[in-house]
Amino acid sequence: MRLRGLDLILTYKCTGRCVHCCYRAGPGSEETMSVAEVTAYLAAVADQPLEWILLFGGEPFTCYDLLRECVALAAPLARVLVFTNGSWATGPDTARQRLAELQAAGLDHILFSVDCFHQAHVPLERIAIGIEAARELGYRTIEVDNRYLGTPEMDNPFNHRTQAIMERLERLCDLEGINVVRGPVRMVGRAADALSPYLAARSTPPAKCPLPDYLGGDLRAPTGVEIHPGGWVNLCAGLALGNVRQRPLDKILADYEPEAHPIIRVLLQEGPPGLLGLAQQRGYSPAQGYVDGCHLCYEVRRFLRPFYPDHLAPAHPYLEPGGPSRQGYNRESA
Repeated sequence: MRLRGLDLILTYKCTGRCVHCCYRAGPGSEETMSVAEVTAYLAAVADQPLEWILLFGGEPFTCYDLLRECVALAAPLARVLVFTNGSWATGPDTARQRLAELQAAGLDHILFSVDCFHQAHVPLERIAIGIEAARELGYRTIEVDNRYLGTPEMDNPFNHRTQAIMERLERLCDLEGINVVRGPVRMVGRAADALSPYLAARSTPPAKCPLPDYLGGDLRAPTGVEIHPGGWVNLCAGLALGNVRQRPLDKILADYEPEAHPIIRVLLQEGPPGLLGLAQQRGYSPAQGYVDGCHLCYEVRRFLRPFYPDHLAPAHPYLEPGGPSRQGYNRESA
């Protein structure tokens, strides 16, 4: 496997508990990487043709000292990006100080999450403060990331709220030169539980698997992976290639054989409907419909977790911390 990008989920801890979060991050989630772990991950990919390294969470500013050290460690290898909800930008001085320290460590690309899901937990004024601070410091790239339910054009209250939030943000700060990225919510984690009912379900199982962009569009030769707290190496959230606490990361990447992975093999040969058939053999009762291939794949993988514990991990994307999943598929606790 040759990587163009590496995503490091530094922590599951977050200042909010967004309803669309595919990792089920939140204030009660304390799992966080260590500097030693990140150092080892970066050493393992030092010979990869990396173009970018993304540091995020959860909210990475909840472990700010770790974030700053990770930026410094990653900057010599590739361009570093930090994804944040901006909750830390409580005032201009605080925002400038933190962003200046990260800039000195090697950061020049910061992404702010802005939409109805994040603004349920973070005052929009803090986003404006963070953007203005990054602009004053001369950050090379400042982005605003909007997540929409379905497409941005779809008529639903979530999208209307996000559009209104963006209009207000334009009044709060200057967005000229700011990259605005608009993308769909992935029907994984909390989104599958809480938001999928707001979209039309397809009675025919969706045949295609809408892969995250960082994978490069081909499960046979993925161009990115994400590493979770606890050491799990994932393609999509909850689709594991292995755990670095059991095998070194460079070996996990070098030994990648999609046809040998029981879940990826089915996805390659038959798509999400193939996983549905596999789950039905194990006693799964299909829903009346699924929003898209991602939704189908996730719901079926959630059911199949007890049968493939080394391939459908970690638990965080599947189970709400402190409680069972919506459909009660946690057979491991039964």
